[in-house]
Amino acid sequence: MKERYQEIDDKNEDLRDYLDTFREKGAEFLERFEMSWIYHDSALEGVIYTPAELNAALHPGVMAAEASLMPIVLEVRNHKAVVDYVREEARQTNKKQAPITLTMIKRMHDLFSGNTPEAQAARAATERRERTEKELAKEKERAGYRRDMPLHRTYFHDIAQPAKIPAMIEKLVDFMAGTEFREYHPIKRAATVQYQFLQIFPFTEHSGKIGRMCSNLILLRSGYLPCVIHSIDRQKYYESFRAPIASFRVLLMDAMENSLDNALKYFRDQSRRYKAIN
Repeated sequence: MKERYQEIDDKNEDLRDYLDTFREKGAEFLERFEMSWIYHDSALEGVIYTPAELNAALHPGVMAAEASLMPIVLEVRNHKAVVDYVREEARQTNKKQAPITLTMIKRMHDLFSGNTPEAQAARAATERRERTEKELAKEKERAGYRRDMPLHRTYFHDIAQPAKIPAMIEKLVDFMAGTEFREYHPIKRAATVQYQFLQIFPFTEHSGKIGRMCSNLILLRSGYLPCVIHSIDRQKYYESFRAPIASFRVLLMDAMENSLDNALKYFRDQSRRYKAIN
């Protein structure tokens, strides 16, 4: 396993060198990578966005959104708000080893759910009406922990009984703050958090996305690209939560290495073009 970590670390260092060398192309690459991140992260949950929907949501100055697209546009922008939140947390140098707290987890859930003043104002402007009491009650219920064992769900591994969720999530948060966890390699930390979070599955909606965001916050703090698990590996991703954690960790590393290999190919092609011109 240590050899695999080292291979990924070496490739990641090569990519950082390319990003420093090709700053303009690097910024363009990271923007495209982020759009791919949002696309595949949603596709893992069974929600497929078209390029037009993503561009309307993420580049409003370039492509105006039609009225019929607005619910999807707002959903994508909520996702982007979580990406921005995670990136900002990762940029704070005094928090490189800081644990992921319950407050941060709930903040991600609020952002994904559109349960913020900014998101609610944007939705109200689109819908041009007040929410009914029934709708408000349903939103409030979704804001908390899961209260049932859903009969029909995307993930099919065993998840925590609702009554056990608060204690289990607090135990995970405490574990992340402990010495043993901090001594893990960043990739092992990222895999451990996501795997354990998905075993709890604390929220009715967005648990999968939040688990992946927790992983990516750890990776970003350690100087890695976000881990984007490709949508073609969706079934393999679901099945990994029914297997021991080592199986999931391999899937995570495969995804990281695939992203790094594609990124390095992109910049090596740029380097060859630059040498050919000069």
